Amino acid sequence: MVTDIQKFLSSSLDHKDQGPNIVLAERIVNSGGSELLQKLIDFFKTEPHKDLQKDCVLTMAWVAERSPEMIIPHVDLLLENFNSEIPRVIWGSMIALAFSAHLMPDKIYEALPKIIDAMDAGTPVTRDHGYRILITLYQIEKYQEDVFYIILEQIQLAPSNQLGQYAEKLIKVLDTKHKDELVVVLEERGTELTNEHHRKRLSKNLKRLLVMP
Repeated sequence: MVTDIQKFLSSSLDHKDQGPNIVLAERIVNSGGSELLQKLIDFFKTEPHKDLQKDCVLTMAWVAERSPEMIIPHVDLLLENFNSEIPRVIWGSMIALAFSAHLMPDKIYEALPKIIDAMDAGTPVTRDHGYRILITLYQIEKYQEDVFYIILEQIQLAPSNQLGQYAEKLIKVLDTKHKDELVVVLEERGTELTNEHHRKRLSKNLKRLLVMP
């Protein structure tokens, strides 16, 4: 039996794109309440089919992009999803958390061990959006010092093709007291880069840092 929620999901409509999931997310947001979102979550919890599970979580991510406050009551579920064996469920959950982290920084900070574990074991999409969460927390004074060293470790370990964007995201919000340590790490990473584009991007970032006060 197809439920009211299921019939709106991409897989149920034989769509390989996110179109129907986006439309459903907009319908949830425009409904003005959380009842429809809760129906989606209830369906997700009881649905064993992987494609439908992916659709549910990605719909939550689209909801978070449009109305992040609607996600706050469901943070624990999203964190539990990091135990899933379905990569899209994991990175969809990370995206939803990234869009809403600024509204619940204390909760997100407490969950950092789970977030970091998911980043370390996850896909590039999971890592990128987990990194967005770290950048959000870095901008909060009471967390800045701790989170800076977590970010620095992520930059040290980042694949070459992600290094440039990670550096750029941090430089945009960088407290100058952390400049020198970041320069050291980026210079060390630069010695191992073989791709010319990656080297040029890193060099540009270092020049930006060196002209900072």
